[in-house]
Parts: sequence; C-alpha cells; structure tokens
Amino acid sequence: MQEPLTLYKLMILYILDSVNGPVKKTLACECIIEQNYTDYLTAQTAIAELSEGNFIRSCTEGDCTWLIIEPDGAKTLSLFLGSLNEEIRKDLTNYLKSKNQDMRNDSSVISNYKRSPNGEFEAHLIARDRGNTLAELTLIVPDEEIASNICKNWKKNSAEIYSYLTEKLF
Repeated sequence: MQEPLTLYKLMILYILDSVNGPVKKTLACECIIEQNYTDYLTAQTAIAELSEGNFIRSCTEGDCTWLIIEPDGAKTLSLFLGSLNEEIRKDLTNYLKSKNQDMRNDSSVISNYKRSPNGEFEAHLIARDRGNTLAELTLIVPDEEIASNICKNWKKNSAEIYSYLTEKLF
C-alpha cells in the first residue's frame, strides 16, 4: 500500500501538471483539502518535500506564492500516474475546472508594492496572458496609501490601461 504523503505529493504534481503555468500555492492546497483528502499541515509538508527534492519550485510575487512543476516532477508524475486512481484524478480535474476563471484572473493581473530604500514606495504592476508578460510597470510614489490604491486600481483597470498604452505607443 502507498504511503498517504506519497499520494498527496502525486496529487500536487498532478495539479501542477494539469495547469498550463504557475498555480497559487493556496489553490493547490485547497484542491486536496476541500475534497477531504488531507489537512493543511500535511498538504504543506507534501509541498515542502516536493520543493526540497526539486520536483517543484516556488516563486513569490507580493503576498502570493506560486508553484511550478519542474522537469523531474513531470517525469516522476508520468512514471507513477497509474498510482493515482481515476476517481482522484477526476476530482482534481473537476475542482481545477471550477476554479479556471479564478486561476486565469490570479495569474494574469498581478500587483504589489514595497518601500524603497529612500523611503518612497514602489508599486509593481504586471499584466500577463497565457504566461507571457504583456506589460510590467514600476511606479515610484511618495506614500503607502497611494501605492496601495495603484495596486487596487491596476486589478480593476489593467485591460483598459494596457489598451491605452498600446494605442498610444504602437
């Protein structure tokens, strides 16, 4: 019989392999937790061990951590995919389909801000489409409230701003 942690690792690899691009760490965890396969700590342990073994990697943008499957992870999944029964794969696939629009929105418009060494704030704004960066801007502003508002407005207005920029620049 397969160890439960090994099963959860395969589930995480399956999730990351099923999505074309990075997946929010929280979404990967929710996918197996909300279906009562495991608990939060076990999901975190599985992700940590996959990361330590270089099967996945994580990157942080602002307050969000993204997970990406590595070639060794994809190879391992292909070798052991049969160990992940059809019902589990179906549950994971259906969950990801139900979150498809959320995933698209999460990975296509990103904004965060930080204090720069000189005391001002840098608002960092990114617009992506299918993993390709369309626009990336950094705006230097005098205070945190302005930086926060810029980030919120970017989330709401990025398509309009991108259209305006391309119209004026092209």
